[in-house]
Amino acid sequence: MTDSTVPFDRRNGVLHSTVAEVRSVPALAAKMRQIDNCALPASYTDIFNARALSPAYLVQNHVGAREVQTAVTTIAQVADKLRRMARAYGEWQEFDIPAFFDLWPEHAPHLVHVEERVSTVNVTFFADLLLPSFQRAEQYWAQEFFAAYQTARPPLNASADSSSFTAHFVEFEQPKMRAYWDKLIAVMAEARRALWNDIDFLAATAGGEEKAQWQWAWRDPAPPGLDPRLLPSLQQLPTLTLGVEFPLPASRQPGRVRRLRRSWESNARRRIQR
Repeated sequence: MTDSTVPFDRRNGVLHSTVAEVRSVPALAAKMRQIDNCALPASYTDIFNARALSPAYLVQNHVGAREVQTAVTTIAQVADKLRRMARAYGEWQEFDIPAFFDLWPEHAPHLVHVEERVSTVNVTFFADLLLPSFQRAEQYWAQEFFAAYQTARPPLNASADSSSFTAHFVEFEQPKMRAYWDKLIAVMAEARRALWNDIDFLAATAGGEEKAQWQWAWRDPAPPGLDPRLLPSLQQLPTLTLGVEFPLPASRQPGRVRRLRRSWESNARRRIQR
């Protein structure tokens, strides 16, 4: 996973607009920890407002248990697709991600990453993006909270002199971000508990790998002025990110013909020497 942010220069007041790949709860938490020194973000999930997800991936946008229930059903279906992908992959001359996963073409690159290596295929499905609670939290962070923080410049010491912008941030913007965050973590934790008996989900869960991608963000001190609940430890963060790895079909492995020729020539020499 790449980090496409450009450093924010407070001395020169330069903000560089970019779309960072905030595709999971760990990614969003990492960006929260960078809020005082990263670039002006553009919402990564705003694309789902321009065109709704295909029906197979529409998680109910309701308060409480309904979002969890529909999320569990949807993610179980994704895990099943990932289980079947190893067999299906070799049947395509060029694997069609949107067709296999029933995704709109513009959504597939956001949700699915497929990497062919020398002899294996690595597939990641960023299932956190499917949750309306994640979309709300990510969009609010990118579209309102980040700018409010930069304007407020909240001091490290709450008793220090502050502006009206700081007061507005502390009294209104930060509680709203915290409410979105708390709802997201609650939904994510409930969904994971509900999926814990699903064999396909357990086989495909890639939370550890996703957290490892962002652990660098916890090496530096946390930004000043943020509520501690917006700065959880990396180990506490739940994620529904899924991933599988399977052998790359032999016919598509780089250098396969060359290796077969070497093997044939080696066997031929051994037969001659006998």
